[in-house]
This record gives sequence, structure tokens and C-alpha cells, in this order.
Amino acid sequence: MNTLETLYFPDTVLTAQQQFPLALFFSVIHLLQPVEPDGATATDPSSAPGSHPFMETGFCQVHTPSPLGADRDRFLHLLHDIRSRKDSYVEQLSYLSLASLSAPATRGDQSKQTIITSLLQGMDEKNGPLNEEARLALWQARLVLSMAEILDREEEELALQLATIDDQEIALFRQLQGEIRESGEEDAAVEDPFQELLELRQKMNQPRPGMIKNRLRAWSRLYLSGPLPEALAIWTTCRREAADILLERYEKERGQAPLLILQVDLPAAIEGDRKEMTGEVARFREAMRPQMAELTAALAALVASKSPVLDVATSLLPQAEQWQEHWNSSLESAFPARQYGRSPLSIYLLAGMACSELIAPAGQGASPAPAIGQGLLAVCG
Repeated sequence: MNTLETLYFPDTVLTAQQQFPLALFFSVIHLLQPVEPDGATATDPSSAPGSHPFMETGFCQVHTPSPLGADRDRFLHLLHDIRSRKDSYVEQLSYLSLASLSAPATRGDQSKQTIITSLLQGMDEKNGPLNEEARLALWQARLVLSMAEILDREEEELALQLATIDDQEIALFRQLQGEIRESGEEDAAVEDPFQELLELRQKMNQPRPGMIKNRLRAWSRLYLSGPLPEALAIWTTCRREAADILLERYEKERGQAPLLILQVDLPAAIEGDRKEMTGEVARFREAMRPQMAELTAALAALVASKSPVLDVATSLLPQAEQWQEHWNSSLESAFPARQYGRSPLSIYLLAGMACSELIAPAGQGASPAPAIGQGLLAVCG
């Protein structure tokens, strides 16, 4: 088991701004996807939507726990309708809500369930022995995750467009505008044309209420629907809200807080020519290979350990401070903070529990994957 292989959640696609920073630290990132790739994409992963140069090197591994099989084309057609049609059919799909599945059905829900059942009738029946309720829940999860991918892609494209507006240009314009007003030339004063764009940029960074919670619930359903090739000790997210949900569940289940055992810096973003950046990342990883091998072995031993929980992180990972200092100084040399910014990567020990145990419904069991012992949760940002 390679501890520095990680399962990324609850997103099913890595954005361009996340790809390169995470590649500095992790050896492989595993992603769940609601729809399995077609034959051409499976042969050439770099042709998949949202792919990046590391796809070609095997850094990013994608999995669909319950493949759609014969229903794949029909599901993709359904997604196409959601994106392109503006009639009552799409309004009916707005009833899809994973939150409603977590509560007992009421009389008012019958029409909703009838609509969903009719839309998905005949799907997935040949792909597994799921009962009707479980099949419906899994299909809803696929739709939620697929639509989230669409929204993420649209927001990323908008963010790239907004990024072309240079902050210094905005500051210079506002300075000039202030000088005009101070000179008393009121007629020459104009409204700030950047204000609306800046407000839009700010809103994009604010998570929509309930969105991450529903996405995590959908991702959990997909994860629990079928086995993965191997158990992964460390799970990673760049969604602070998703991390907080699991950390709070752990504290409630175990009666103790998760223990922060390691925190290192990552670039906030690595932008530029992708092939050039891929080479820079590869050189950094090669230079850090001895230290990362030591860290991997230490974390693997910690995951497998059955020793009682200690309150001091340095007792569990005594070389953590040394690793952090070496990592951060090496990162500064290769990717200076003044140019690339900084975002923390925090790793928590979930003593006595695997991450998968935190998403399994009560009485269902931990996970379709083999047991691994203690889990590690990495939070970027």
C-alpha cells in the first residue's frame, strides 16, 4: 500500500488550478466518476474532459464503482437534455434531491418519485441486483455528480475569463477616478466598470448553501455502490465544508477530536504552459524523492499501527517538523510564494477509523473495499 496515493472527494474532476499543486505532494490521485469512460477515452485518458498532462503518466486514476454498461448512452443523452432543453422536462428533473431520500417518503413525495421513476425506468436493471429504492438513489447520485461537473466546468471557464482582468489595472483606474473626483470635475467622473465583475468574482468563491453536503452524499452513494481496486488510507479534498462534515462525524463517533499530524505549504495555483509546468513538477518530485519515501513509510506505519491514541502529534510523527521545514524551503526555491501564492495542506489522523467508515449509513458496514485500519484525511486550503 502506497500511503501517498489518495482518493479525492467529493469532486469527480480535478480543476486546472488543483491539478499541479496536488501533484507535487501525492504520487497518485484516484477519482470516482459517475460515468465510465468510453473505449477511446479508456485507451487515451488524456482525451477525457477535464484531463491534464499527468493523465498520460498515470498520476490520475479514474474509477466508476458501478459501471453503467448498456445504459451509458441513455444516461449521457439524459444529461444532454438537461443542458440543452428548457421545457417542463427539465423542470421535472429539478425534483431530484438526495436530501429527500434521507427522509421517509410522504404522501406529497409520491408524485415526485413517480416522475423520477418514469424518467429512469428500465435503467440499470441488468447491471446489478439492486432493489428499486437503491437503484433510484444511485441514479440520482450519478445525476447530481454529473451536473456538479457541468457547473464546475462553467465556473472554471468564467474564472479564467475574469483572471484576464489585472488587479493592478483596476487599482490604477480607481486611483485615476479618485483624482478626477478630488479635482472637482464631477462631470468627468464615471461609474466603476469593474465593480460588477469584482462582485461576481467574490461570489464565485463563496460555496452555495447545501451544495457540498448534497455532493458529498451523492459521492458517498457512488463510492458504496461497488468495490474499488484497492483500499486507500488517505482521502483528500479541497472543499473545507466536506472535510468539516467528516471531521465532525469522526469526533461524534469516537468522542475525540482528529489529530493534526502534518501541515505543509502548496502553491495556491500553478499557471502557465501545461507541458512546461508538468516538467517543473516532475523535477520537484524527483528532488524530493528521498524525503517523500521516508514520509510515505512513516505514514504507512502510522496507518497500520494499533497503538493507543496519543495527544501530541510529534509523538506519532516525531520527524514532522523537520519534514515540514525541508518541504517548505524546497517549495520556496522551486515555486516562490510571491509568484505562486500559498495554500496549506493539512493531514489529520482518524485514529481507530478508516475514512470510509464515516460515510457508511448506520448498520451498512464500513465500505466495499478491504479494511485498512486508521485513516488519514488531507485538506487543501
